[in-house]
This record gives sequence, structure tokens and C-alpha cells, in this order.
Amino acid sequence: MMRTCRMTKAFTALLLTALGMGILSACCVSGVRKAPTAAQVEDTSAVQEDKTLKKEDASNENMVVDTVYGDWHVQIKAVDNKAKVKNSDEFVKKLLVTISKGGRILFDKKVFTRENIWKGADEDFQVYAASVSDITNTSVYLPISICYPETDDGFTFLLALSKDGSTKVYPVPMAWDESDMVTDFYVRYIHECQQKPVDKASLLKLARDYGSSAFVEQLTKEGTQIVFPAKILARKDMKVVPEAELVKDRCRVNFSTSYDNTQPFDSIRVELKKRSVRKEYDYDYMIDKVIH
Repeated sequence: MMRTCRMTKAFTALLLTALGMGILSACCVSGVRKAPTAAQVEDTSAVQEDKTLKKEDASNENMVVDTVYGDWHVQIKAVDNKAKVKNSDEFVKKLLVTISKGGRILFDKKVFTRENIWKGADEDFQVYAASVSDITNTSVYLPISICYPETDDGFTFLLALSKDGSTKVYPVPMAWDESDMVTDFYVRYIHECQQKPVDKASLLKLARDYGSSAFVEQLTKEGTQIVFPAKILARKDMKVVPEAELVKDRCRVNFSTSYDNTQPFDSIRVELKKRSVRKEYDYDYMIDKVIH
């Protein structure tokens, strides 16, 4: 298991709780604020491979991530543009993402910029990629920070790249308590439920990463959909936004239809359990049970 060493507990526990953890490549993101709640989940599938790369760009490429996990191979390179970040000596970067699975190329130097990740990013921001935070059978999850150069002041996002060629960007929750862990679990779990076909092993992997043995057993015995209330299961597209909040010694997960419409239309309770053995950057608690 790879581990990062330059993040605070809250940000790291949120983004790096699963396998595939590593060293943050450029921007130390301790204290990074929550992305604006109005930020939509961006489907970046239409982002094309960069047709404007010049020959000189090859020598300008800096390998940020080179990870092999199972039959996945993930490479991320950063390339400087000629333009500089406003009020900084840093050149504007773009990220080139190459991913293969079982030897088949899924993404070939697919380009992501600060504007691709967050349309609200202005010219003062720079884009940075951290090492892969999680890989399932269907998707690669990549933490992205957009912050002022050489500072920890900015916003964080989770880029999900799936084997069907689709990509989505999710704002990262930052309530700075255990509810962040629960929200992060549900963001990834819902993303997995949107894959066709749904991979049960990937759902159970997330349950093991974020939950106790009792939680995994609950999903195994009662089914992987037990984590959702009835109104969520009635939505076949599973396009819902989860947000957890602490209520005494447990969490309530509220579900809304979008980041613009945060009025919840259903919710579910989640019991937490204190970890008996806590590894570095783990939360003190994990999911122990969902209650209908």
C-alpha cells in the first residue's frame, strides 16, 4: 500500500483511505477548502487527447505518477505551457493521463487542465495531481488540487476515470470531521453503481476500505444495495449527490438531485465504529452499519 506523506490527516483520510496511495506530486494541500457547493459533477468524457502538443513538449513532460496495480497501468505527466500563472513565476500546467488495463490503452495522453477540472478556476490557480488514491475493477480515482502556486490555498476534486472511457469530476467534501469519510465512501460507491455492468467485487472492496468486517458482512448477506434508501434505488440512473453529517455518535447521509439543488429528498443513517488499530492517515472511525 502506497502512502502519501505531505498531507494533513483530514485531506489524506478523505482521499487516500484506499489502496494505491502515494506522495503528493506538487502542491501540499493541507487546509485546502471545500470546493464550491454549486460545482457540478463534470462529465469530462468529451475532453479529447491534446492535438496541439508540439515536439518540444516531449522534453517538457514531467512524470508525476507511474503506478501499476493488478492489470492497471496509470501514468500521469505534467507539461508546462508557455503562459504563466497570473501573479506567479510558474508556467500553467496541463496533465496528460495515460491508462491501460490488461494491456489495452483506455486513455492515451488525455489532457486535463484547471478549466477541465473546475470551470470556475481563474488565472491565479495552478492544477496539481496527487498519486492514485484508489483503483477498483472498473475505475481509477485520482485526487486533483487546484490552488495558488506554492501555497495550500485552493480547492480539491476527485477525478474518476473508468474503463468504459468515461471520466467524471467530483467536488471533495471538507467538513473536517468523520462525515467526510462517509461522504467520500458514498461518492465512490454511487460512481461504481453507475457503471455498466455494476461490479459487485468493486463495491465490496470499497466496503472493506471504509468499513468494519460487520459492515462487509451486512452487504454480503443483505445485498450491496442495502446502503441506499428506497427513493435512491428507485432512480435507475443513480444520479444523486450524497452528503453526510454527524448526528451525535452516528452519521446521517442526505441525498439530493444535484450540487445546485441541495434540498435532500431521502436519507439513511450510518453507524460508526472506532478503529482498534489505526494506520497513519486513517480516520479514527469507520462505517459499521447502515440503518433503515
